[in-house]
Amino acid sequence: MTSSVPASSPPALKTRTGEHFVPITACVVEMLDELQVDVFVCPEGTSEPVLYRRRGFRDVVASLETVPRDGKLYVRTTDLTEYYGQLQEDLDRILHEDAIPAEDRFSVLQSAAAIEIERSFSMINCSQAVRAAEQVGRQIVDLLRGSNALPRDVFRIVRHDYFTFTHVTNVAGYATMLAERLGISGQSDLEAIATGGLLHDLGKRLIPKSILCKPGRLTPEDWAVIEQHPQRGYEELCDRDDLVHGQLMMVYQHHEKIDGTGYPVGVVKEDIHPWARLCAVVDVFDAMTGERPYRRRLSLAEVLEHIQGLAGTHLDEDMARCWVELMSIR
Repeated sequence: MTSSVPASSPPALKTRTGEHFVPITACVVEMLDELQVDVFVCPEGTSEPVLYRRRGFRDVVASLETVPRDGKLYVRTTDLTEYYGQLQEDLDRILHEDAIPAEDRFSVLQSAAAIEIERSFSMINCSQAVRAAEQVGRQIVDLLRGSNALPRDVFRIVRHDYFTFTHVTNVAGYATMLAERLGISGQSDLEAIATGGLLHDLGKRLIPKSILCKPGRLTPEDWAVIEQHPQRGYEELCDRDDLVHGQLMMVYQHHEKIDGTGYPVGVVKEDIHPWARLCAVVDVFDAMTGERPYRRRLSLAEVLEHIQGLAGTHLDEDMARCWVELMSIR
């Protein structure tokens, strides 16, 4: 993976002194060796970052010993390149460290994959996006297949913002776990599903950012443009010989609904490929549990109740109920 900064890094936090900081995941910092950037934390009730861990040291400031494992830490925007570079250098070691919980390693993989996914999705030719998805998909399956990681633990630790790399890596991870729960156990099938999950929103790279990141509610005209992304993603990928039919259907049909009210075609039930039906369940789940510019992030309980209500109408009944049950295991 290249050492650069994701194009859609989270919005910077500007302090009174004029410095800019961006959030990073707390559990990732814990696993890096002698991080060569200063790390900061915003104490509750404040918006001014204070030093949490000094560059080159593992010890934290004594008065700030506890940070929620799913909480946010911050680095200076000027240190982002150094931070992502070290993250990539340490990635292979962390992914193969069995003593680290699988859900924590997945969070590290998500952060490291951000760079390559963002870069490859922005290129005119989609070949690099496919190669990046295959690489990250393989890593996701190697990490999660047969592990004791619970989807609820993975959900607790991953990012929930609205950036491309966050959503597609979440969907790929969730799809892998749901597929395995449904009895899909072969390495090649799971890798294909994970890769399909990473590619399912490829068509959104052709949608104007002014619509994708619009802070207010979308107009009917905006939605008409958004609803083009499955078709456009499929058209980019359909002539390739390195993707199987199920993966293409994950791209093309992940917004189709069991009752025929979905898009882009409005097919029903068994006319929707099983992998696309699987993708739809976890896509809806991640979209509803993630932050969006125009609405608050919904609670896990609210989302699971909503998915239960969609079972058999919008979502495949057995798959939706299986995911709800899987997310309920503690």
